[in-house]
Amino acid sequence: HCLMAPPSSRMDILQEGEINALVNNSKLSAKYNQAIDSESAYEILSAKLAEAAGEEDTEERANEKKAKAEKSTLETILDNPVAKQVGRTAAGILTRTLLGALGLGGTTKRRKSSWF
Repeated sequence: HCLMAPPSSRMDILQEGEINALVNNSKLSAKYNQAIDSESAYEILSAKLAEAAGEEDTEERANEKKAKAEKSTLETILDNPVAKQVGRTAAGILTRTLLGALGLGGTTKRRKSSWF
């Protein structure tokens, strides 16, 4: 007694009439086979963003003109060469201190061990 059976499906290409019969009898084709508005959510949101960006551009241009006329106090300080050097020195000290605390280098010096 053999308990194996061949597949009940056909391993062949469906004919045009078979495809149409399957589509017409499908419960899903009634719902999803309708043409709807082709404008996607992406297109709608892109249009709204472009419109909002157009309004913001005009405001930004006005603000940029005011900003170019005057430098802020922070910009004046950061443009100062002395302030730049102080910042570099502080960053170097912090880096060496942190690396030394982690044992990765920094302020600790290692001596070479020798036999003599």
